[in-house]
Amino acid sequence: MESLGTRIARLRKAKNLSQTQLGNECDWERGQARVSNYENGLREPSLADLRTLAAALDVSLMELIEGEQIQAAETPATYGHVPDATEYALVPQYTAHGAAGNGQLNDHVEVKGGLVFKRAWLSRMSLRERNLHVIYVQGHSMEPTVCDGDVVLLDESQTQPRDGRIFALRKPDGELIIKRLIQSLTGGWIIRSDNEDKRAYPDHPVSDRDIEQLSIVGRVVWHGGAL
Repeated sequence: MESLGTRIARLRKAKNLSQTQLGNECDWERGQARVSNYENGLREPSLADLRTLAAALDVSLMELIEGEQIQAAETPATYGHVPDATEYALVPQYTAHGAAGNGQLNDHVEVKGGLVFKRAWLSRMSLRERNLHVIYVQGHSMEPTVCDGDVVLLDESQTQPRDGRIFALRKPDGELIIKRLIQSLTGGWIIRSDNEDKRAYPDHPVSDRDIEQLSIVGRVVWHGGAL
């Protein structure tokens, strides 16, 4: 299965662009580093960045995300087709918030509606519907990757720490936070905010023992938000 990073690299090379040139096309500061991080799976693009990449690579957003060519014109047989429950999954949305900041204490959690995802996309991402939930994010510590007000999709089956991935973590006092986990070269882990203002959002080193004390609710596998 082709990953998003591999697809970005393939589409970039098809246009004969270097990483630096694609970064310039996207009008990003430190564009080469950002493109490299996305292609190597070190960071997950925001919805805004995906739109920018799609425009720079001359593909649709859906083709970039899912790797499928969307036809410009629908045939009469498919135009007006109404999708049914066999094609789409309704993922329940928690009223709880995950804080991209100092922590969000959720004393009471309810399921309220949900978001719809294509079952084919979930299958390609190796995600199982029963393991998925949606929550909203509060705070600015994970910007520009995940912004205040963004919605994130959690896979609650992924509870083992993985280097460079974003997780929803529950602290011992019950606070829920959204952070990236980095494996330290000297042992242990770093709980990191993507926001470059490290005075406001410093790294928090933890030992292997301490990381076991921190409950991992699930891995953030998708996010979206307003532009």
